[in-house]
Amino acid sequence: MSRMGVVSKIYCKIWQNDFAKLPIATKELLFRDLQLTYQWERTEKTDREMLAHMSTMHRSWHSKQKKRHFNGKSLDDVIASVPAGVDSLEWQTMCEMWTTTDERRVADRNKQNRATQSMPYRRGRNSHYQLMNDFEAMTQMIAPSSDMDVESHTPATPEDAFISVMGKDRPGRVHCAGSGETLGTWYRST
Repeated sequence: MSRMGVVSKIYCKIWQNDFAKLPIATKELLFRDLQLTYQWERTEKTDREMLAHMSTMHRSWHSKQKKRHFNGKSLDDVIASVPAGVDSLEWQTMCEMWTTTDERRVADRNKQNRATQSMPYRRGRNSHYQLMNDFEAMTQMIAPSSDMDVESHTPATPEDAFISVMGKDRPGRVHCAGSGETLGTWYRST
């Protein structure tokens, strides 16, 4: 488990969904402990991004536990199969929450939506937050500089900015196009 996972486990209940909704005092304790390890400059934006990242990691953990221990079993069997490192009373509370009418309705709606998805995720292992940062870096490279020294900064072309941030395409791989695309199939089709 990562340091971020350990810290969230200390200060948050396992059924917590959105870390941005935590009490301010709890957030400050989280940031204090995480800053000892990660040493980031605290701004409102970085705090928001850190909480969003932790919420995403925690929801992913929820999903894995639900698939592994909950789906297709009776409530008694699920409550008895407590994952390693999880408090049994917190696990029971979480399992009972998964059986509520609202949770079932949301789970069924999400399952239905996933079945009709027409555009699969093609970013690979990088998170949406990393993608957002990459696009922001590319935008800054393309945009003309507002500094006094405009002559020394010429904006990059969109293709140059993309290559600078993402790297050049390699044989057998096209950035942001998914694992099924190669240089030959991608550039021949477009």
